[in-house]
Amino acid sequence: MTDKLPVKTFMLRSQKKYGPVVGAILFLFASFFFFWIGMGLERVTGKFLCLILSTASIGVLFFCVVSFVHLKRSKFLGFFISSDGFNDNSTGHGYGMVLWKDVVKIRIVDDLEHGWRYICLKVKNPYEYIGREPLQHKRRSLELKFQYYGSPICFSNRGLDCTFQELEDTIRSYYGNYLQREKEKDVS
Repeated sequence: MTDKLPVKTFMLRSQKKYGPVVGAILFLFASFFFFWIGMGLERVTGKFLCLILSTASIGVLFFCVVSFVHLKRSKFLGFFISSDGFNDNSTGHGYGMVLWKDVVKIRIVDDLEHGWRYICLKVKNPYEYIGREPLQHKRRSLELKFQYYGSPICFSNRGLDCTFQELEDTIRSYYGNYLQREKEKDVS
């Protein structure tokens, strides 16, 4: 009898971890800069424009802080995989846990335009995974992936602290383990 494999995790790359912090610092300086410039202007329209830019910078600053807190709360975990499925947090899509029982095929896609490689998992129920995404613009992104790649579940190692080969080997071994356990279950 084939045993279940232990849970394996991949952490986010340092650029993904600390990008929001760097962004927050830059936008903090930008908001002070626009505010300082605006106070030195004599025309009201220039002051108003600088106030708008300063307020927009504070809004982006708030977004960066919220992003960092969200990443920190998830302990900078980018991808975890178990014998039941996996969850990819590195892409920013909220389709949740992808179960091995829903996976039909694993494909490697080379994006020649950008020079990236993607792992695309063809699933039995792609619209269920698309529907799990709560944000409309991200749902549209998953629909476009489905049209372009044939699956909404596509990811790479760009945001993860691992090589593409390491990620691919892990996906294939866990999926193979699932298939082997299902085959043994059918025999007995």
